[in-house]
Amino acid sequence: MEKLFWGMVGGCTVAFAILLGMYLNKTGVIGAEPESSTEIVSELETETETITGTEEMTLAVNGEFPADIQSIIEDSQKNYSQAMQVFEEESAEASKPQGTTNSSGTASNSGTTSSTNTPSAGSSGSNPKTNGSVDGNRNDNHEYFLENPSEEVTETEESSEEESSTEEYKTEEKKNSEYEYTLYKDHVAIKKYVGTASTLDIPDSIDGKPVTEIMDSAFASSKTLVRVSIPDDVTKLGSNVFKSSELLVDVSLPDELTEMGEGVFDSCSKLTRVTIPDGVTKLGKKLFNECESLKTVKLSNNIETIEEQAFNNCAKMELSKLPSSLKRIEKEAFNGCAAMDIEKWPNGLEVIGESAFAECAAISEVKLPGTMRTMMESAFLNCVGIKSLSIKTGIEAIPESAFSGCTGIPEVTFPKSVISIGDSAFNGCTALASVTIPKNTLSIGTSAFADCTFKEVTINAKSSYQDDSFESTVKINNY
Repeated sequence: MEKLFWGMVGGCTVAFAILLGMYLNKTGVIGAEPESSTEIVSELETETETITGTEEMTLAVNGEFPADIQSIIEDSQKNYSQAMQVFEEESAEASKPQGTTNSSGTASNSGTTSSTNTPSAGSSGSNPKTNGSVDGNRNDNHEYFLENPSEEVTETEESSEEESSTEEYKTEEKKNSEYEYTLYKDHVAIKKYVGTASTLDIPDSIDGKPVTEIMDSAFASSKTLVRVSIPDDVTKLGSNVFKSSELLVDVSLPDELTEMGEGVFDSCSKLTRVTIPDGVTKLGKKLFNECESLKTVKLSNNIETIEEQAFNNCAKMELSKLPSSLKRIEKEAFNGCAAMDIEKWPNGLEVIGESAFAECAAISEVKLPGTMRTMMESAFLNCVGIKSLSIKTGIEAIPESAFSGCTGIPEVTFPKSVISIGDSAFNGCTALASVTIPKNTLSIGTSAFADCTFKEVTINAKSSYQDDSFESTVKINNY
């Protein structure tokens, strides 16, 4: 209704202006031809004309127009009067408090809003604004001009909180007589041992904060440490923590330990024993690489992966059981572990990497479960102690040199899943007197069974093999 009112007012004003212009033009007040520049007009005549024009305009304003024009003007004034009356009534109705009685004596319904009182889009129902009104808030409140002041304030507050949080978590690099360390808000991480003790109990706390981490190379290349006890709160050992500590014999690892980095005990040649806590699920690369004196190792059943060279050349290690949860044994993980004899193999083993058990002369029995899908070349190279080999259905390829030089294997039966047997897979297995190859095996590599003692073998007539895949004296039959 407010828009209607102002629309009618504007329309009347425009109509009135047009009619006034038409009349003035007709009477010659405007639009008259300019006088010739050659005519000389006196100041008195100019003033007289000005007064005359003013009088004519005054007459026009006072309503002294021709009848037709006067009629149009009266109609416009009438419409203006009606619009003004409606606007005044609406304004009076809107200003009444809810629950009061209107001019006709009928009580207003506080819970219902009349269609004529509905606020226009973009205005608040509790504080309606007309097109010509001004919101006083914009003069006193700078947030008035923000699209969403509450959001702007929230973002500012969050930014302040983040800055405050960052300040609270600032670390501090410190040092005492034995350690360089990083002091955090709620814990300490040891960076470097600078003491000279031979037997060391790492403290539970420093500066009132618990020690929870030992960082990379913190005790590396120590010339004095023989025995070390790590506190219970430590959950992480970084990479190469004790690497090349040549006198280190014994380390007590905490039960809460969950993470061990690469090469923690790499080249600790005097280390003799260690127990891996239950929380550790992965043994990293070169974890015990070249620990020549390591004899006793206890592995938890939660270990799933033993990475590359984890126990490489631990020649004295007497490990007899692999973790039951073990799935992956990576490249050279147990390479050169000559004293190790595995009595129990994990049922869920999936991958055996390249040379993973190469030169493990004491292993007497190998049982590859049905979960096995990948075996890499030379996996059991020169494991001369193997007397029993069992391969369950699952694996599809026996890789190159997988059992080459295993001089103790007397017989082998391949499962139906084996499609190929690689080059030199059983080369030099001089005790191998019986071989059963299934119909599904379609590829047999060069020297696969060279220097083996069996005299007869049956293979698929469509199988591909080389002249030297078998000894020349072997009789080859076909399915």
